[in-house]
Amino acid sequence: MSIFPLAANLAAARDPAAPRARTEDEATTLAGGPVFLAVEELDAVYETPDAAEAAVPDLYGTGLYELIWRDGWRVTMRYWRPAPPAPVARTAEAAVKKRLGHARTPEEARTLLETPAELAREVLPNLYLDHKQLLKRWGKLVKNGLGEIVEREGKFALAIRFWRPMHAPGIAAPLAPIERIELAERVAAPLRPEAPQEDMDIGLFENTAPENPNVVLVTEEGDGRFRGSE
Repeated sequence: MSIFPLAANLAAARDPAAPRARTEDEATTLAGGPVFLAVEELDAVYETPDAAEAAVPDLYGTGLYELIWRDGWRVTMRYWRPAPPAPVARTAEAAVKKRLGHARTPEEARTLLETPAELAREVLPNLYLDHKQLLKRWGKLVKNGLGEIVEREGKFALAIRFWRPMHAPGIAAPLAPIERIELAERVAAPLRPEAPQEDMDIGLFENTAPENPNVVLVTEEGDGRFRGSE
């Protein structure tokens, strides 16, 4: 198994003194937060593979580098890069739709949740036909390392990393402060319908005509009756 440097950018990754980790878990522990395996091209373009090997002695055998052809011979390097602060939420869907905040470390996540947190990885339910369709919706998350494309049922889905509360099986985690505030506001707010109450002479499947409030539409085609008529 290859051992990759942990660094904030390519230049730092090439420093022999950069810390190294074999697995994502090891790199996450070293970084104190989420990481991802970045792949970047070195600046130089080489005329032959031998020239590339002379410039990058570890080109073969270590798993760090790969020789590719793109208008000349180029070398890519793999290294662990710290990801940006991850969402804090109870589920993957909440992490992308209504997160409680963002945290870089378990301590930051615990402050938001007021309970111990763990870095989780879950797959969202939506499936996409190809990478292009998925990236159109989730490209930013994939690029910054918090999202990963996975295959599901012959299609593709997004796996997202986020901080979630840790709790014993069968016992719900306590509400986070922001959740308690939202719950209190909902309890205190009066109940309101989604739409104003219709007059009593309007049936459940009827609506007033927008161009004439005295006409009640009773069919999908727009046939109607005048209000007050039988």
